[in-house]
Amino acid sequence: MDYETFKQEMTEDLKQKLYERGIEDVDMSFHNVEKANQHYESLTVRQEGSNVGVNFNIENAFAEYEHTGDYAGVLAESTHAIMQGIENVPSVDTSELTNYEAMKEKLSIEVISAETNAELLTKVPHESMEDMAVVYRFVLESNDAGRASILVTNDMIDHMGVTHEQLKADALENAPEIRPAVVQGMSEVMREMMGPEAFEMYFCERCVFFMRLD
Repeated sequence: MDYETFKQEMTEDLKQKLYERGIEDVDMSFHNVEKANQHYESLTVRQEGSNVGVNFNIENAFAEYEHTGDYAGVLAESTHAIMQGIENVPSVDTSELTNYEAMKEKLSIEVISAETNAELLTKVPHESMEDMAVVYRFVLESNDAGRASILVTNDMIDHMGVTHEQLKADALENAPEIRPAVVQGMSEVMREMMGPEAFEMYFCERCVFFMRLD
């Protein structure tokens, strides 16, 4: 079975499996997803009446099928993953997504590879530091099941009427509270790699937000 045939059959079979589990009236479509450190084609599953969908990496599912030849097993795993996603979809007020005053309290930062994400970085506000880059996210929900977030893009802040400078300032204020383990963890790693004196001197000039978190 080639990739296109796999996509078609998986879509039909997933709809049936979800229906059997009480998930009716779902819309399924394919989209290219561009995220930090990865790019893939996703199968987006959205229930009727919901403004939030679940993205499922269809390329990974096909790779698993090619590796094992077990279509039924891949279908079962895919159904389980999508069911979990649907059950944990956050409630999102879409009117807030364009309201910066409402969204800025959800701002967080993420450190990614600049080289791996070169194309993505042309579309998002970011800060460069050697071979890494800091990007911004709106964290919609975070719990034991995972974190739902939206990568902030240039188009998004233009629509909101927010400058890059204001975004950065608000993110630096919020980041320690929203994602302290991630940010402080990177800070500690950099301090160990560079040594305390070099770390203080470098980040005082290049990356103030790491200084503020210690």
